[in-house]
Amino acid sequence: MRGMRDILPDETQRWKMLESLIFRALEGFGFEEIRVPVVEELKLFQRSVGSFTDIVQKEMYVFKDRGDRVLALRPEATASVVRAYLEHKLYEKKRITRLYYWGPMFRYDRPQKDRYRQFYQVGAEIFGGENAHFDAELIIILAKVFEKIGVADYIFEINSVGCNQCKIDYSAQLKRFLQDRASHMCQDCQTRIQNNVLRVLDCKVVSCRSIIKEAPVIRNVLCSRCKTHQETLYRILDSHKIPYRENQHLVRGLDYYTKTVFELKIADNDNAVAGGGRYDNLVGELGGPETGACGFAIGMDRLCNMVSPEMKKVITVFVAFLGEQSLQQGVSIINQFRNDHIKIVADYTDRSLKSHLKNADREGIQHVLILGENELQQEGFLYRNMKTGFQTIVKFSELSQFLKELKDA
Repeated sequence: MRGMRDILPDETQRWKMLESLIFRALEGFGFEEIRVPVVEELKLFQRSVGSFTDIVQKEMYVFKDRGDRVLALRPEATASVVRAYLEHKLYEKKRITRLYYWGPMFRYDRPQKDRYRQFYQVGAEIFGGENAHFDAELIIILAKVFEKIGVADYIFEINSVGCNQCKIDYSAQLKRFLQDRASHMCQDCQTRIQNNVLRVLDCKVVSCRSIIKEAPVIRNVLCSRCKTHQETLYRILDSHKIPYRENQHLVRGLDYYTKTVFELKIADNDNAVAGGGRYDNLVGELGGPETGACGFAIGMDRLCNMVSPEMKKVITVFVAFLGEQSLQQGVSIINQFRNDHIKIVADYTDRSLKSHLKNADREGIQHVLILGENELQQEGFLYRNMKTGFQTIVKFSELSQFLKELKDA
């Protein structure tokens, strides 16, 4: 279907390596994995993401089930994680709860480079922390991940959208500025000015962007607490030498954000690879206790297409069995020696040696182990290097050491 795609084995190796690296980084900071459904009630996203956001208005996959319930494929996972946090009363178990998730999200958006209708995210959420150190922790984790990947030319764009009162004050000021210029803006922005004026700052239309550049910025209306929060965040990032710049028009596309919002970009690419921020009101708005919270999500499609980390060396060994007796004895032997860095590919089909070797060559496999009647008598496999033509007998008792030497070569 349009906007959907298959991720083939050659790609999934890179995906798995990057995912594993991110998971280890998160777990090193005390995060635990949570898995939430891809389907939720529509009203969950209307209440959390915002009824007048583009996501809810235009991009969601919405349907009724057989019980006549109105459901939606999740367009993002924060709302689902908050719902799970409340439903299972996780706030009673820990004062600070750190959770991470991964999986597919769905938005009926216009497909383009690195943007799909089914896309994948790895995300993290912290519940119970109100001060700027928690915001900074998320940014530090992302910085560590990108440094481990080997990406040096990344930068965070950061802004504050303030608390509820700051947002109300700034929205009124921004609305006054834009109303006189509305006729020069796109139709969507004309609607946004009336219904959700902060969404105008997200517009990518060139004519709107030129007007937005001249718009008042929220920094001038932030209350003292929001200013202090943001200044503390910058001070922490400076002490960790995290590269960032302030973007006074950054608001991100979700209504639940308060105070800190940020995006991570690589080099001169305008598209963010990761983004997040603070959402201190969302838990309370969904029926839970007032809880400070913040989080981020990494766009894995975009990340995997932009970076190519050094892959761990994995050796593939093709095993050919010649005859039923060789198959019965050989399978139990090779299954003892499978490990993370040796991929043993066995063909259990009764075919000729020539056919087996032709198959290994076609798949580009250099190392072949052959077990036939003669090899059984010698209590070993015949090893053949398809690249050099070298052959030798590898005794069953020596197979573990032989595979280790292949891996280390």
